[in-house]
Amino acid sequence: MSKSDANWRRRATTRQCAMRARARDGRRTARWTVRSSAPGRRRRVLAPTRATRANVDDEAVRWDVVRRRAETVVNKALNGADAAKALRKALRGELNNEERRAIARCALGCEVWRIRLAAERASALRSETGDVLATYGRFDRNDAAGALVFTYWLRDRGGSGPTPGKEEMFRMYGDGVDACAAATEEDTVEWSTDGAMKISELSAIPVPLAEMFVRDYGDDEALRLARAMNEPGPVMCRANVARCSVEECAERLEQDGLKIAPARFATHAFALVNGAPANGGIFGVNAWREGWFEVQDEGSQLIVAALEAKAGERVLDACAGNGGKTLAIAAEMKFGEVCVFDIDRRRLAHLEANAERAGSRDMVTTVQGTSLQDLAPQSFDAVLVDAPCSSVGALRRTPSLRHMHDDPNELAKIQLGILREAAALVKPGGRLVYATCSVLSFENHEVVRAFESEFADIYEPLPFDDAFIAASRERDREHERSLLPHLHGTDGFFIARFRNRSNF
Repeated sequence: MSKSDANWRRRATTRQCAMRARARDGRRTARWTVRSSAPGRRRRVLAPTRATRANVDDEAVRWDVVRRRAETVVNKALNGADAAKALRKALRGELNNEERRAIARCALGCEVWRIRLAAERASALRSETGDVLATYGRFDRNDAAGALVFTYWLRDRGGSGPTPGKEEMFRMYGDGVDACAAATEEDTVEWSTDGAMKISELSAIPVPLAEMFVRDYGDDEALRLARAMNEPGPVMCRANVARCSVEECAERLEQDGLKIAPARFATHAFALVNGAPANGGIFGVNAWREGWFEVQDEGSQLIVAALEAKAGERVLDACAGNGGKTLAIAAEMKFGEVCVFDIDRRRLAHLEANAERAGSRDMVTTVQGTSLQDLAPQSFDAVLVDAPCSSVGALRRTPSLRHMHDDPNELAKIQLGILREAAALVKPGGRLVYATCSVLSFENHEVVRAFESEFADIYEPLPFDDAFIAASRERDREHERSLLPHLHGTDGFFIARFRNRSNF
């Protein structure tokens, strides 16, 4: 066998395996033809028939396919995988748009609501319909995914996304669907009476996190906060005032067919009312490609506003990440220098290109060194510490995040350590802002109080003025602000700021 024939056979075998996989998903197996290439050179090419291509465009949902793929994603998530990554893999292959929407809605819905779904199911199993419900899978690791998908579809009927209708549910699951649905209604379920446990079941957050919410907010507000974490966050954007005014940006986006609404608090923020465009997403919008706007939560924009960066200053973004706040700082300043640092240098990989697109490339400098201690003391007019944190404030953006746990004590130590190092870099009279995307006091108020007790001789609180968002909690002092999704509509954030009063 020649080398070319061997290569062809290997490629053909790979294609045949892919065809069998598609057939298992319920897709009609394609007929494949063998074609000849130019005279004197026989080259075999596999090509799908016209019937197969037509099927890809068919918008009828094959619910058996959706069910299998959704269960695969949920099963992987239950075993510790990231649901979003597992979902991306499940959406590959020959699926139409409605099937992709249905798989995504179901898989991510199960990931968000898995604790509540488990509570509903456990309650139903204790009820008179338990024998019926048990036929759809026990709650062990082997078939929990199937049980979650079934229970999710029971409670999602009539929702805004594609879900199987009554006939499809009966076809897939049998005659007990109505009885099972009745047993999982909120008024029927036997919820726990313990405060944190009940919040966990109702809002689908882990018990340890519910306990922290109760400790920081009390039972009633903790439940409101937890439920807000389950509502999808709006697509928030920031007009890049280095390129255009807010009004010019809004006018251009509306000309492109994007409906927008002004934000409540941040000056340059607006929401995409209908979310990201279906075709191409944000990256396909010409105004984004030309640097007119960035996708950025309103809370993140308020953190930048708290820094009050001024033209001509030298500012440090000490935990820059992918540089979203860096670009916002540069846009506010117009000219000056914005230095960026992150312990994970890989996160800065795309910042240069993004700064070029935003028109701020000449202002942004990546500082050298492996830690903040390598930088010159008292060399910055303002320093932003957007500290690494639990990211609990962003639960509505990342479904799997609620099931990942960090040690609170270790996080607080890291945050205070970074804040200490950053404090040495601020000029006399300069500003230091500490921020997290968390709503937990051990990462926020407790870290700030530890910093204040250690640096009382050097740093003083820098109060927010009346133009900034008002304090929403009794625990927030004049130089602290908590942003909460159930009160402000933003992701959850915390901001505290100080002034270096040495020799000032």
